[in-house]
Amino acid sequence: MAIVYRHIRLDTRKPFYIGIGINEARAYSIKNRNKHWCNIVNKYGYEVQILFDDLDYEEAKLKEIEFITLYGRYNISNGLLCNLTDGGDGSLGYKPTEEALLKISKTSKGRVKS
Repeated sequence: MAIVYRHIRLDTRKPFYIGIGINEARAYSIKNRNKHWCNIVNKYGYEVQILFDDLDYEEAKLKEIEFITLYGRYNISNGLLCNLTDGGDGSLGYKPTEEALLKISKTSKGRVKS
């Protein structure tokens, strides 16, 4: 099952991000967010609102697309959201092939982690 959530800026009380996850933990997580999202949160703070829960993952992707379309995306100058895509492109359950894992491993060897 999946959820659809939105993040609300504390200064304007307007939504700035729409997302989906397989549980509520993703809605509250600050990991793997884009730079614009981080800038807003660091400067103004945010509130989480769960819009839908207990949805099938495919339904959640469709709802995410619907809400991103409703509010529009800032990076293409048509709305409020800092989402970088139109939504619905989650990769829940994605498992890379052995070939892909080898390629990642090869490019990562010798790289110094900061």
